[in-house]
Amino acid sequence: MRKFEGVYPAMVTPLSRGLQIDEDGLRHEVDFLIRNHVHGLVALGSSGEFPYLTLDEKKRVIDIVTEQANRRVPVIVCTSSIGTDEAILLSRYARDKGADGLLINLPIYFPLTDDDVFNHYKAISKAVDLPILLYDFPYVTHLEMSPELISRLSRIENIVGIKETGPVEKAEQILQCVTKEPFYVFTGISFILLQTLKIGGTGVICPIPCIVPKDIVSLYESFKKGDEKKASQLQEKIYPLVSMVAAPVQSPIIKEAMRQLGHPIQPYVKSPLPRITAAQKEMVRKSLLDMGLIKSK
Repeated sequence: MRKFEGVYPAMVTPLSRGLQIDEDGLRHEVDFLIRNHVHGLVALGSSGEFPYLTLDEKKRVIDIVTEQANRRVPVIVCTSSIGTDEAILLSRYARDKGADGLLINLPIYFPLTDDDVFNHYKAISKAVDLPILLYDFPYVTHLEMSPELISRLSRIENIVGIKETGPVEKAEQILQCVTKEPFYVFTGISFILLQTLKIGGTGVICPIPCIVPKDIVSLYESFKKGDEKKASQLQEKIYPLVSMVAAPVQSPIIKEAMRQLGHPIQPYVKSPLPRITAAQKEMVRKSLLDMGLIKSK
């Protein structure tokens, strides 16, 4: 089993004007991120618009990302689905295509008990022999995993970690509750990466490294080398990008940022997601300008 540590960009899924998978744009994204020394990739997460892609489209994304990565870095695939059966189907497909791990959040629709949640993950774990990261995202699922539930879930054989989208205090509670080794605790927020590392966290899974992979990787590496001053400076450096993750839907904004930085990626998103507005494009431009990533016209 490959270790999951460091900076894992939550990739966007580039789309053509006709809202088909932009295969060239996706291959470019994989190569760009690996060239900038990220520690792994996450495909089909929230920024990858997984709830809005067809099953065939998800499979094609898995095909391209695993093929293009070509074992250079670990690839984690988000195989979340409303139903357990479809999550198993997609997880098996990802495994067969060479994915190194799975990222799975709670089914979105009816409220679930802790036993329902446990049974969902247990069934997937029994069906697919791949490491699984839990994905705690109550903003979307409307059900927050408690540290006690996470500890219980960690006893399932294949579950090896979590992407936690809450505050540092929640990550710290998880680290205190879970005794399993290894158990990887990733933050879903780049802007608290340093604080998460300080309390024993593993790294970050979020879309901001799609925009500034070098800075996020350098932040992580600086901390690991004991240079907290440099890590703190880099944490402050990326703060101008915080407005990009304040919007309810991030994928068109992240895509627009990549477009403005010169990547062959357009801000098209799957329906019914909202199209990017002129005001959002200007917000992206200002944020990139404040960071010195682009020049004023």
